[in-house]
Amino acid sequence: MKRIRASLVGATLGAIVVLAALPVVSAALQAAPPANCLRNQLGVRVNGINGAAGTIHGAWVFTNLSTRACDLDGYPDLQLYGRAGRPMPTTVKRNLPPAPSHVKLSPGGSATFYTSYNDVPSGSHACQTSAVIQITPPNAAASLFIPARLDACRGIVHVSAVLGGIHHA
Repeated sequence: MKRIRASLVGATLGAIVVLAALPVVSAALQAAPPANCLRNQLGVRVNGINGAAGTIHGAWVFTNLSTRACDLDGYPDLQLYGRAGRPMPTTVKRNLPPAPSHVKLSPGGSATFYTSYNDVPSGSHACQTSAVIQITPPNAAASLFIPARLDACRGIVHVSAVLGGIHHA
């Protein structure tokens, strides 16, 4: 009888421990790590363009508009479009500092990337002016489109990796 009672007490204590741990385990499973930012989570805007001696520098800010945190890591991609909505020749060179680093965007959080391009025509070729820029966030499959006038000669645009926070050109 003592043996049965001890087994029942042990089983009851074990059940209490397991039931007490369920909310913790459930919360840990639901709190999955942030995923790559998706297009519908982000907004993007220009945060200053300046230049001298033929080189134009720009700062572009991604902002997390959603209620869930997400991650950016690496370089964005760009495509320039003309006034008629046709793609313009665009070559993106990933060579501006800073180097890639992991950026966690909390809801309302922001990250910046930089661009640089030459606006001095060579020979008799004038530089084309974009009307819209397509920006694809790092590790994202879909893009954002915003009005933007860039006179990137030969379509070459240098970009940096994203860096946490809001920064100016």
